[in-house]
Amino acid sequence: MNKKILGIIGGMGTEATIDFYTRIMNHTVANKDQDHIDMVILNHASIIDRTYAIKNNKLDELLRQMHENIKILEYAKVTSIAIPCNTSHSIIDKIQGLTNIPIINMIEETAKNLKDVVNKNEKVGIMATDGTIMLKMYQKECEKYGINYFVPNEEIQKQVMSIIYDDVKARGVFDNDKFKSVLDYFMQNGCKYVILGCTELSGFKKSFKETTIDPMDYLVKASILSVDKKYKE
Repeated sequence: MNKKILGIIGGMGTEATIDFYTRIMNHTVANKDQDHIDMVILNHASIIDRTYAIKNNKLDELLRQMHENIKILEYAKVTSIAIPCNTSHSIIDKIQGLTNIPIINMIEETAKNLKDVVNKNEKVGIMATDGTIMLKMYQKECEKYGINYFVPNEEIQKQVMSIIYDDVKARGVFDNDKFKSVLDYFMQNGCKYVILGCTELSGFKKSFKETTIDPMDYLVKASILSVDKKYKE
């Protein structure tokens, strides 16, 4: 039986990639070095900004750069691919069309798991980049699985973008007070949970466990299982 290798297209952002790798390590059942997952991690930090690509009709450029990553991972003989970036999933079907290696769809994994967490009368908020919201990536998956959702107004969306770009991406700062102010808005609008639909927001999960859903958690689990390793909580 051939050895299974996980490929990761990272750098979107770099801190999110580090977080993803750390979670993979922490959630893999392993008693020695050799029990951990063989991985190839591409930290493609210079890749075009995903929201910029969506807003400026540059998705072809994003796909071209993704193709470069795919070719490297094919050469490395990875057997599955994870992309710890929500907004890049705007072209996940086109990326998958470039290779026979299965690519784990983080947004679909989130919705599939959410249907067992959220009751029919409950609502989930979507906190994500402008690009993810504009293309209704989570909205469509929620509708597919019969999950009620809520998206913020323009003013709150600007605050979400500021947290992602001005705080986390630019300075590596996780301002819990600023985040809580936005989170409270979702709760006040009837949300039971809020999806952290950008990997830069995943760092807030540990402080707001009861009210947030982190897609990175589902991507981590699916990635571990994709290479036939055992997952631990």
